[in-house]
Amino acid sequence: MPQPIVLYDLMRQVPGGHSDAEQSWSPNTMKTRYALNIKGLQFKTEWIGFGAVGRKMKELGLPPHPDSYPGPKYTVPTIYDPNTDKYVTESFAIARYLDETYPDTARLVAPGTAGFQVAYVEKIAVPLMYLTIPALGWPVFEQCGVSEEDKEHLRKLREAAFGRKVDDAEYKDLHAMMKVPDMNGPLDILARHVAANGANALFLAGDSPCHADTAIASVLVSALRILGMEGELCEAILQHSWAGKYVEAMSKWE
Repeated sequence: MPQPIVLYDLMRQVPGGHSDAEQSWSPNTMKTRYALNIKGLQFKTEWIGFGAVGRKMKELGLPPHPDSYPGPKYTVPTIYDPNTDKYVTESFAIARYLDETYPDTARLVAPGTAGFQVAYVEKIAVPLMYLTIPALGWPVFEQCGVSEEDKEHLRKLREAAFGRKVDDAEYKDLHAMMKVPDMNGPLDILARHVAANGANALFLAGDSPCHADTAIASVLVSALRILGMEGELCEAILQHSWAGKYVEAMSKWE
């Protein structure tokens, strides 16, 4: 019997009694959690803090991303597959690895769709994520700054975004004044794309989710989870004619 794959995921502080799926919050790592569940592969979670990602990846002997990578040198999601003794980093690379290594499971990147899916994630899913970030900033700091190292890492990201030093009290006040983004326009565009698969379609790939679906769902569910399913942003997602059904349909693979 295959051994469980290890998923390295970002921790957050939530009340006791929550499952790993409910504790997971990062739209990046959530893509791989969806991928593993869609494929029906056994896995276990190893939780790490925001500020410890680089150190942990170095401990595992993983190389940094190349200079051309648009982000930090070390990131999650990362998986370790004990069945092949391989580490794989970055959600799209993981999806392709799982497709190739476990060909009898549901396929996430069908032949001939890799370029289209990468483009969709970069041009649709990533901008959608950035649209939600202002509403999530302070809750993420509160819930995901588990250690002082994590909090300091998040403060540096905050200062880079504002271009100046912003202390915690000021940031909380700024967050309270932030305007909730209009989600209806982007969600309507997504719904139109999905509708091209048929009147009753829910997924970008038609009858079953693909890698791009995991990216879109991760953005929406991350916002819902961080905000506790409350507030205008969550209401906009859950009451949207397509998005509400989409989130519910994807929940079976959380």
